[in-house]
Amino acid sequence: MKLPEIGDIITIKEALELCRYFGLDYLIERIESDPERYKDWKFDGCSGLPDEVIGFFTGCDWKDITYKCCLPHDLCYGYGEPGNDIERKRVDIKFYSDLMTRAGMKKWCALAFLQGFG
Repeated sequence: MKLPEIGDIITIKEALELCRYFGLDYLIERIESDPERYKDWKFDGCSGLPDEVIGFFTGCDWKDITYKCCLPHDLCYGYGEPGNDIERKRVDIKFYSDLMTRAGMKKWCALAFLQGFG
């Protein structure tokens, strides 16, 4: 699957494909049950700083952070159930875990990253 470039517009159809790619089945069901509820959105990478800078400061490959951690986290936030704090907390814990296991980030750095971007 071709992952989006930073700045690309993500349509509902593309969001569904991305959710399938990342195994976010509960989001697929949610989107398909009421697609009119959702809007297209612009993928901005990890938000806040240029992704390459984040990679430099963390010592990790910025593409791993952006595409293995931030993109699935954005999908979960974007298609999450509004007001569901338990779901949001679960998504944040997964993001924290992904930063360490998928991007190779040190625990202290992943925690700081979560505090700043989660």
